[in-house]
Amino acid sequence: MGERDINEIKAPELLVVLRRVENRGALETAHRIHQNCGQIFRYAIATAGRAERDVSADLRGALPPAKAKHHPGIIDPVQIGVLLRAIDGYQGGHITKCALQMAAHVFVRPGELRHAEWSEFNFETCEWRIPAECVFRRT
Repeated sequence: MGERDINEIKAPELLVVLRRVENRGALETAHRIHQNCGQIFRYAIATAGRAERDVSADLRGALPPAKAKHHPGIIDPVQIGVLLRAIDGYQGGHITKCALQMAAHVFVRPGELRHAEWSEFNFETCEWRIPAECVFRRT
């Protein structure tokens, strides 16, 4: 298939792609693709008018909502011990092991841990202060 201009893409054509992904049971992925396509169209509009409009906006509500998956926490002390020993025995990268160990002790979202900056840590008071504006940005 040769190159196409972004303006040639129409909402029904995009919907066919989204439905194919949805039909294989990957509804969350279909929603992400829809969201990414919207970002691409908006970028094309904003950069020298490469696109005339965001056709993905016409498809809002076309996909059923994705069901939230709830991951239960470990509340049994014995299972917490199992987790901590598994982390201790982790054979992967050193940085990953340190992050796993830290996450098990500070109970933050993965994005908050990944994007932490040294300036947020006070080693004298043993405190980690995550700026409020970062809590929402990092998730």
